[in-house]
Amino acid sequence: MSNRPGNPVTLRSDISPDDVSALAQFFERQYTQTYGVYIEPGSFRKTDLAGTVIFSWNLYIRREVLHAFLQCELKISVSSVELSFKNLEESDTLATELRNRTIDGIQNMVSVFVQRTRINSLFFVLGVGEKHSEAPSQQSMRRGLLRRVLSGNTSNVFLLITFVSFILLFTIGLDALFVLIAVQFVYLLYSDRAILNMGNVRPSSDNPYVSIVSVRTKPDTVKFLRQHGRKMLSELKEEVDNLHVEISAGRSSPELQDRLKSSIISILSHYGMKVTAEEIGIKTRNVYEIVERAARKFHQPVPKIVIANSIVSNASATGVSKRRSSMMITAGSLEDLSDDELESTVGHELGHIKGHDSAILFGVTSFQFVGLFYLWYPLVLYLGIFYFVIVFAIIFAIGKVLETRADTESAIVLKTPETLASSLSKIGSIELYYEKYSAFRRVMAWFRFDPHPPVYFRVNRMSEFEGPGANTAHAMLISIKDCVVGFVSAFGKS
Repeated sequence: MSNRPGNPVTLRSDISPDDVSALAQFFERQYTQTYGVYIEPGSFRKTDLAGTVIFSWNLYIRREVLHAFLQCELKISVSSVELSFKNLEESDTLATELRNRTIDGIQNMVSVFVQRTRINSLFFVLGVGEKHSEAPSQQSMRRGLLRRVLSGNTSNVFLLITFVSFILLFTIGLDALFVLIAVQFVYLLYSDRAILNMGNVRPSSDNPYVSIVSVRTKPDTVKFLRQHGRKMLSELKEEVDNLHVEISAGRSSPELQDRLKSSIISILSHYGMKVTAEEIGIKTRNVYEIVERAARKFHQPVPKIVIANSIVSNASATGVSKRRSSMMITAGSLEDLSDDELESTVGHELGHIKGHDSAILFGVTSFQFVGLFYLWYPLVLYLGIFYFVIVFAIIFAIGKVLETRADTESAIVLKTPETLASSLSKIGSIELYYEKYSAFRRVMAWFRFDPHPPVYFRVNRMSEFEGPGANTAHAMLISIKDCVVGFVSAFGKS
């Protein structure tokens, strides 16, 4: 995203024709309701030019003796969503502040719109090889729960076991100590296999390509498509497998995409589902190559990879060692992130593997179990449930440090901190907006029972690693210091 005052800012690319009109209506309603007080009366205009919608309006703001006036234009088309300002002078600090706030506000609205649209979209994740595919109907509650538990640095797994310890403490007594540590140790040994249960598509050096076929639907057709997802999958996969062959031979082209869309329309029509080419999105990514490239820079073996059929942009990794590790990447990440952004996200997950974060959390929670039963048992009886609230808070705090260190590793090893910042901004765009402009949200983000630090903190600190000189020798100490400073500074910002 260009951030120079005189340049148009691209907020989104690749908007479907149907989404152009829907996004225009959403923006018109939300923006005028939220920022109407700053819009000069009579200045808000809408122009529809053959599939391109252009909004123009004037913003006026007064702060004590200062005032700012901006002429704004938002252009929504199939190619992009662009925001520009006609009369901005870089020396006008209040106008520049108003410009940045306008960019962030509209960017947030676009992100909200995209997320709402995806709720009524279905994803088919297709790999090469027998049974290496995932239809919408195959998404189960078990896999959804597994994704939530295994996300991040596996803090949630150890927290779940800690919660179970409260029950076991009052059922089997001190013998629970050995049960809990044994369960944790078994999970640690086989955590790389557990994460592979989050999907069927597993890219490899022999079959590196993954295709995401997204079908935008109306709410009343979602149930129908889920019922027939399995039946349609084999036909779709045959078409996409042919696409993979042609791409690997260097013959990818718009004509190839159009041919595939026509085949998908025919298949869906066979099952009674009428869709247009504009309602179908296809992205084919060489996932293994991206992961391999990042692993090579980390001097690590390539972990086993699985693609989860989830619209949320996310990734996670775990394993007892570098050679026994696995990584999950969601379909949403393959849709949203560029190759460079995806590589930086993969680098973050490789940072977890390099740092043996699962083993660290195993050690922390095992020590907690020993202390619970043998060192401070009377304190547990005195505090009751509040003891576990404190333990949870400590483990989440450790989780935040480990996430920060993984960011540090990715930024330094891959030497692309600005790309990781861009990736984090996309993944957490809505949280980032509210944290940026609300002191209360910034503070509360640190207190969330979540192993991830606030998005604003993670994005802002990437600027520390731009330029030569940074190294990973003290990544843990740097991350601890940054977390402490970030937590304290959150209370001092207005």
